[in-house]
Amino acid sequence: MKRSVLLLATMVVSAEGFTQSKLKGPRAKNATAVELAANALPIKFYEIPFGLKGPEAKNLKIWEKAAAETKTVYVRRDRDLPKGPKAKNKKVWKD
Repeated sequence: MKRSVLLLATMVVSAEGFTQSKLKGPRAKNATAVELAANALPIKFYEIPFGLKGPEAKNLKIWEKAAAETKTVYVRRDRDLPKGPKAKNKKVWKD
């Protein structure tokens, strides 16, 4: 009995600890990009495309696939963005 109560108490404490680390409410709305990315998981992708196509790929079980590698992907270049009228009239297709 003591063991089950101890296990239950440990699970409650750990769940409470994990929920405190997530941003919620106005703090999440006003968070900077660094704060939002602090708890983000890296994107998982396959370096070699999966060979199966069609019905075979659709009916394949997820546990039959090979493991994915985890890598960091940066999607924005560091540059000075225009402000004011220059930003309004910017031609996005001209980089």
